[in-house]
Amino acid sequence: MSHPPVYLTASQCRDLLGPQDVIDQIAQVVAWDAEGKVRWPSPRNMNMRDVHENHYHLKACILDPLAIAGFRVVAHLATDENSARATRYVVVVDAESSRTLAFVDETWSYAQRTVASIVMAAHRLARRDAGVLALVGAGNLATTALEYYSRLFGLRELRVVSRRPQTREALATLARERHGLAATATDSIEQAVRGADLVLTATNSARALLEADWIAPGAVVATLDTSEPGRDFAAQADLFVVDSREQLHRELVELFGEEAPGWVDATVADVVGGRHPGRTSDAQRALIVTQGMASQDVALAYLAYTRARERGLGLVMPEGGA
Repeated sequence: MSHPPVYLTASQCRDLLGPQDVIDQIAQVVAWDAEGKVRWPSPRNMNMRDVHENHYHLKACILDPLAIAGFRVVAHLATDENSARATRYVVVVDAESSRTLAFVDETWSYAQRTVASIVMAAHRLARRDAGVLALVGAGNLATTALEYYSRLFGLRELRVVSRRPQTREALATLARERHGLAATATDSIEQAVRGADLVLTATNSARALLEADWIAPGAVVATLDTSEPGRDFAAQADLFVVDSREQLHRELVELFGEEAPGWVDATVADVVGGRHPGRTSDAQRALIVTQGMASQDVALAYLAYTRARERGLGLVMPEGGA
């Protein structure tokens, strides 16, 4: 028996999924990708810009183990990718019948996936004793990141730096009160980063923020913007890991030059699937650059859909032109 498609809001997704669900689903999808069970279009990402330089993206994939296809549609202002007004939807389709199952607003799950996927990769590559985290940025993504780093690492200390004193002080207070961390707010990126085991840059600056000599031996630097680690550290990192060589190729060339794609050592799926050993010494400095994989967004949207069906949630949409 077929069911009409449903529409799920971002708040419904937040109620249906928790941080552990996000972690588990992303881990499963990365493993499927390593096993060749995710099918991708070519090219993987369609990009457009309008006369105002606003961005439009379309990504898609097929998840064979779930027998579903998914299409991720994104549009955002040129000046603010994380605006609440951004368009972010995932269309979930049954791969056997090609019928639409759900339209899912991923405004909430996007932030969760974005952070969880890169923190999981950092956990895979970090030293076992990694416990000092530096957050460059104190907005929504950085706040979400603190939750996931705290879940996956035995954190002892947080250093947070941002442009506005009130945001970094608020995040440091949250770290002390909710997670019991020794937390320091500073206006110096160098002071926050030097000696840290884990570094995450999560700003909208679109420029280099780090100096290579600030990064301690054994540290794992993760970034949500390819430009933020800076060319010197991208070139010098002992281990450079990305989520997709294809997706990042053009951006690496534009930012760092024609040789930059050759600096990439492995994908996250390569490490998870055992095709690359990952860290091989405690002194290696690692860099992780991710843009997010549509497979993870589709899997989270489908999980939200299946739980919504069980609970009778979601707006039922008309079919057949009705």
